[in-house]
Amino acid sequence: MDKTKLQQCVLDEIEIIKLREHSKASEKYVDVKVNNWYGSIPYYYRRTGLFIESEEELCEYLNQTKQYFTNSKIEEFVKLEKSRWNKEMSSKQITKTFFNVLLNMKWNSVKKDLPNNPNWARRIQDIKEFGYTLATNTSMKIIGSSLKGTHIMLLPIPKGGVTGYEVMSAIFKKRVVDILKATNIYELSSANKSGLLPDHKFSEIRWDEKTRELNESLSEEKIRQKFQLIDNQRNQQKREICRKCFQTNKRGILFGIEYFYKGGIDWSKKIPKLGKKSELGCIGCGWYDIQEWRESLNNLLANIK
Repeated sequence: MDKTKLQQCVLDEIEIIKLREHSKASEKYVDVKVNNWYGSIPYYYRRTGLFIESEEELCEYLNQTKQYFTNSKIEEFVKLEKSRWNKEMSSKQITKTFFNVLLNMKWNSVKKDLPNNPNWARRIQDIKEFGYTLATNTSMKIIGSSLKGTHIMLLPIPKGGVTGYEVMSAIFKKRVVDILKATNIYELSSANKSGLLPDHKFSEIRWDEKTRELNESLSEEKIRQKFQLIDNQRNQQKREICRKCFQTNKRGILFGIEYFYKGGIDWSKKIPKLGKKSELGCIGCGWYDIQEWRESLNNLLANIK
């Protein structure tokens, strides 16, 4: 993405300052001044299915969203969302304390401005999952300090659909563990049954608001199709591998073996990056279904012999 080309095609009221990336969250931003507002507008933002790849697309997007960054529109947004949280979010008291601060529509330091909470990232994720657009800057100077730190800003872009991960009760988790015979599918072992997690074969990084399902009433067959059991360490490893795949379009490799039971290492350009249909691009990867990958590889080796 070229800053100079982008500046040449946006409206006069938009000043392009910097293009940057928040790689851990798979987010890309353009730092801008729009009218009298200064901040960061995401143009690669999984939560809202925004994946802009060219200057032309980003130019069009910025010109369209400019309307939301006037003083009157920002005031209208704050009034609407303050009312919404007072009426509809009364049960979200901890997250509401964070949202109330973010309604200042400015950069807020995690250390200095947001509520003192060791799990602040979960609260920010909750707000994103409710459909709000937040900007993150991980290396901004903290006012009144010589240090830099993470800052969060709420953007006055209209609220989208509620997204988020599926909720699993303790009873449901136990049912999954029982159906899958408490087998750590990565190790193909049931030696250490404690700490096993029901892992969604279809990585949550590719979900949209239409992907979630109600788990509690799933049939045994559906559970076998949807879940596998791994420990927390492998679960975190898989998250990182799927995040990298999402960013680079290169599928994950299991055990260092570049083998796919369907497709190859490159994510197919014919398959969308997000939503239910994107699961087709995961099939064949060892991390998607470890047991099917293992059986396919064993069959291949047996035929070679």
